[in-house]
Amino acid sequence: MRMKLIERKPIFNDVESFIFEPQEPIQWQPGQYMHYSFPHESEDDRGHERWFTISAAPYENHISITTRFTDKSGSSFKHALKAMKIGDFIEADGPKGSFLIDENANRHVLIAGGIGITPYRAQLLQLDHEDKDLSIELFYANRDENLVFGQELDKLEKKHPNFHITRFIGDRRIVEADLKPFLDDPQTLFYLSGPRPLVENYEHLLKSLGVPEGRIKTDYFPGY
Repeated sequence: MRMKLIERKPIFNDVESFIFEPQEPIQWQPGQYMHYSFPHESEDDRGHERWFTISAAPYENHISITTRFTDKSGSSFKHALKAMKIGDFIEADGPKGSFLIDENANRHVLIAGGIGITPYRAQLLQLDHEDKDLSIELFYANRDENLVFGQELDKLEKKHPNFHITRFIGDRRIVEADLKPFLDDPQTLFYLSGPRPLVENYEHLLKSLGVPEGRIKTDYFPGY
């Protein structure tokens, strides 16, 4: 389907949200992603296709991409995306994916690395919109204090007594001691979102600590 760019929201110097209006009806669940095709001039060997999590909650009634740009190693796709103007179109299909909050679980431990916060924004805001309890621990690892969606998350933490955020900034890492309080409850699920190495690292750690595969959900992005 064609989607029209209707708004751009700079978040930090290197992070921006692109708000799209689908040209036909679409429904999705928070945590799902879209597949994008965006042919452009001077394509590099990474091509014109990408997969981005929908960072908007369904109640917001638009599709959004929130992504980080890197000048040195950024792909031609990212450069073309950054050059989009209001009113431009991009092709997309979906939604797809099963990285969804299982509301039958007692508690959820969300681990985010950097821009991997995007599916959690959609999930948390939708739960809040539906007046549901957020029995959630968010472990948010980032290279600096510039936490994407940090202000929105802070508001949710203040509103929901069972929602807690632990921030891991710079060299501070999520370690076994942080995860240990949540390992024994079979009704606690773990969600991993971020760069592939981070996701694979914590998936391996959780399994080594005895967490079965069925309690771990993963979502990663391939790069810039």
